[in-house]
Amino acid sequence: MHQIKRGLLLTTALATLLAAQPVAADDMSDLKKQMAELQKQLTVLQEKVAASEKKAAIEKAAIEKAAAERTGAERAGAEQMAPVMVTKPTGRAKPSSDLKVKWEPAPSISSPDGNFEMNLRGRVIVDTAFVNDSDNNDNIKATEFRAARIGIEGKAWNDIKYKFEADFSGNDVAVTDAYLQWQGPAKITIGQFKTPNSLEEQTSGRYTTFMERASFTDAFGLARQIGISAALGGDNYTVTVGVFRGDNDTVAEDEGLTFAARATYSPVFGSAQWHFGASFRSRNLGDDQSDIRYRQRPHAHLANRFINTGTIADKDTFYGVEAASIFGPLSFQAEWAITKADLSNPSVGQNDPTFSGGYIEVSYFITGEKRAYSPAKGTFGRIKLNSANAVQVAAKFDRIDLTDEGVFGGEQDTFILGASLWVNRYTRFSANYSYSRISEAFAVIENGADGANKVNTFGLRAQVDW
Repeated sequence: MHQIKRGLLLTTALATLLAAQPVAADDMSDLKKQMAELQKQLTVLQEKVAASEKKAAIEKAAIEKAAAERTGAERAGAEQMAPVMVTKPTGRAKPSSDLKVKWEPAPSISSPDGNFEMNLRGRVIVDTAFVNDSDNNDNIKATEFRAARIGIEGKAWNDIKYKFEADFSGNDVAVTDAYLQWQGPAKITIGQFKTPNSLEEQTSGRYTTFMERASFTDAFGLARQIGISAALGGDNYTVTVGVFRGDNDTVAEDEGLTFAARATYSPVFGSAQWHFGASFRSRNLGDDQSDIRYRQRPHAHLANRFINTGTIADKDTFYGVEAASIFGPLSFQAEWAITKADLSNPSVGQNDPTFSGGYIEVSYFITGEKRAYSPAKGTFGRIKLNSANAVQVAAKFDRIDLTDEGVFGGEQDTFILGASLWVNRYTRFSANYSYSRISEAFAVIENGADGANKVNTFGLRAQVDW
């Protein structure tokens, strides 16, 4: 195209030059012919130039159109691929927005695959108690935080469970549960937790029928210790064994050794759920630990202890049996236990004493609910409400005997009436009345020379947990 334009310019210049030169008349005719021929060639060249420019414009438009179509296709393809690229695994940690967060009723955070989970847990229990005895040693009207706990629990890598909880209700912060648990063929638990003994001791205080547990559980020292346990179980049975040494508050070079075991069986007969169990504990204190004492209050934590053996033993053995049944809203529960104490400094001819304790209770939900029970754990749990509120009434007879073989810790028989109102699954209000008869408690000065006393208690409780 550039050559054609160059030719047109040369031709035009030549024609102009020739036109400007003087010529003879006889040559004018030839010159006009040449000019006509040049004009003809110029027209042809102009037509070729126009055709070339048109062709170039068409080609350019085609190229631009193709480029535009290709760009649009690439953009559309990228948009279609975008979701795949976003969800494609990269091996990196998932963004926090992928975490599952829920309230049940406290915050619970878990990973998308469910392998990791962390839950905030805690409880607040406030008690008011009125206590008086026939010997006028106790005239108590007081209030306390029975529990003020906060902690976390959850799982890691799906098969490792953990729990840590501390209680702030006393003057000092006390660690309650602090353990790791491997969920394998057997559940292996390492840390501080309760020794596997007694139905009422294994059931959380949030779910026990009355404000206080049976007298023998405290009197015989059933509590948390640091150790390791292994548990096997199925849909309706459990077997747990553990070895323990002291607890988080124990400060001793020799913390002694405790061995404990529990087994439960939970059959269903007709519409009734049954529970049967037995447990054992052998406790041997270390050489530099204080001796064991056996003592208990009436049915109020704010009351004084009216039966008490003093420190008498350096080792003991516990045996307990347990039973319960649930017939819809009606439930029965009972336990009996004995402890053989090995006296650390017996008198001449004195045999080792055997102490005993137990209870029987009956409860009924007026609103139709029933106690929640887990056969796979052998414990009671959180109830399910049929309506906005649930009301339970209950009665209990409790006995503890700490008098034997010249040890006069005392006997205490207690009759208890109770009522509870659940306004939801996590909030409960309770009222308990108890009457205790105490005898042969000569080792306790508050009972006087006859070792006898009578104690009345009335308690109110408000509790919430999460």
